[in-house]
Amino acid sequence: MKSFTLQSTHITTFRRKLLLWYRTNGRDLPWRKTHDPYKILVSEIMLQQTQVDRVKEKYHSWLTRFPTVQDLAKTSPKAVLLEWSGLGYNRRALSLHTAAQQIVNDYNGIFPNTVEELMKLKGVGRYTASAIASFAFHKPTPIVDTNVKRVLGRMFLGYKTLARYIDTDEPFWVLKERILPKSKNAYDFNQGIMDFGAMTCTARQPKCGECPMQKICKSYPGILKADNELLRVKKKRKEPLYYGKPRRIWRGNILTLLKGVNTSLTVLYIGKHIQADWDATRTKWLKEILNTLEKDNMIDIQKKTDDNWLVRLPK
Repeated sequence: MKSFTLQSTHITTFRRKLLLWYRTNGRDLPWRKTHDPYKILVSEIMLQQTQVDRVKEKYHSWLTRFPTVQDLAKTSPKAVLLEWSGLGYNRRALSLHTAAQQIVNDYNGIFPNTVEELMKLKGVGRYTASAIASFAFHKPTPIVDTNVKRVLGRMFLGYKTLARYIDTDEPFWVLKERILPKSKNAYDFNQGIMDFGAMTCTARQPKCGECPMQKICKSYPGILKADNELLRVKKKRKEPLYYGKPRRIWRGNILTLLKGVNTSLTVLYIGKHIQADWDATRTKWLKEILNTLEKDNMIDIQKKTDDNWLVRLPK
């Protein structure tokens, strides 16, 4: 596995300047006002593939509806999906629900506090587990997401070298481990580097003119003239389209339709209400999507006959 050579003086300077920057510029986010691991888990799952501003409002309403992990564990999948409305990627909601049940049933309602144990929870990968360990339990645990990878890569490798490691994560976990302060500053450092990537060292058109790291950044000043595609750390995913949209959009549209009614719907009804140009030749395709939703425990299907399916949210 590739390892990168770093200058210790640059590491020291980066830590100091980042912490100073964060204390002045860090975002005021509601989940930073708590160390409750349940609330931090909720925020981290919501923030996956969703912009911060969209999460803020839903975060408060979710905690009003399910204030504790016990409240979430004992509710129904239907209630979870309904409360999740507006965030998209509904599978995350059900994973969060299952994780709450694991904590209550397997851990007696007490959150595990190690990355290894946290990763046993449904929907919790290395990043989310590390974030909970750091933000809830104040452990000096490295955290690497797209923002962090971009900042570290540009700062210590140069943006051209970073582009060559676009599909590689492990070296950046090693890099972050070496740079992370092993002190009470680890919390601020982890929060700060994510904010710095979101606000200053942005994916496109980074604000290099106001960056306090210019003297140690391996990308500056060449990055100012770099092509936008070369600056991209995460490859743009190409999704196959079905009748003009990715399948995940059709899945979301079906769930949105079901959330708006208190009864079961037929396949024909669903087809006509999610596609203005619906015709019966698409029935097989729609049933295939419904089967995937049922497999993911997002809907219940009562299959009376091959032509008579009744579809509803799970109870």
